Formats: sequence, C-alpha cells, structure tokens
Amino acid sequence: MKQFCRLFKLTLDTATLISASFRLHSVPSQAYLKALDEFEVCVSEATFSELETVIKREKFNAYLPLEDRLSFLEMYKNNAVWFDVTESIFDCRDPNDNKFLELAITVGADIIVSSDPDLHILNPYRNIAILKPAEFLG
Repeated sequence: MKQFCRLFKLTLDTATLISASFRLHSVPSQAYLKALDEFEVCVSEATFSELETVIKREKFNAYLPLEDRLSFLEMYKNNAVWFDVTESIFDCRDPNDNKFLELAITVGADIIVSSDPDLHILNPYRNIAILKPAEFLG
C-alpha cells in the first residue's frame, strides 16, 4: 500500500527519468521505483514540462514506442507531489538544471537523484545530497 505521509522528499532529474522509462530493470528504473516507494517525489511545472518535452522526442522511438513513454509520463505525473517553485537559483553551470535546485530548495528536499554531472559537481547543495541513481540505491 502506498504511503501518503512521507518524511523525506526528493526530486529526480530528467535524464534519470528518461533512462528509467526506457529500461525496466536498469539502475535508474530501480532508483525511480525506490523513490516512489520510500519518498515524497516532488515535481514542479518546470521540471515536468522539461520531462514531457524530452520524452516525446522522435529520436527515442527507436528505444521505446511513444505510447509507452507517455504511459510512463502519466504514471510519474500521478505519483509525484506537485509544488509551486518560490526560489530563483542561478548556481548551476548549466542554467537548464537550475530548475531542479529551485524545486529542491522550495520543498526542503533531502535528495536530488541526478544523472547529470552539472548537478553532481554541486554536491552537496545547501545541505541537499545530489546522488547518482546507483548511489541513491546504495
């Protein structure tokens, strides 16, 4: 039975979620499932919008049909907790990744699970651990 009151919050970056959607038993997929089971998975309009745009890219048709990717997107949307971001952050060397830091700070996240070296270089960020999927599975 899914828990509705969780003590710990986290966010997942787009690269991790894309990898999780493609390979069911991969490390990113296992990290995603662990996050859903043990944490409050936090999402914002900006983080979801990026995932939605990327997951629909035609180049991914070679890996997984669009219908399956959209099913994954819907599952993620329905299982994440939505937040309005109140922070503006400009600390990441890739400005497109600041949205994950902003979400994490806004919600008081404990962890960012990321496959992106531009985020890893900031670990820890304001007392938030930034972990690769394998480290998160630990």
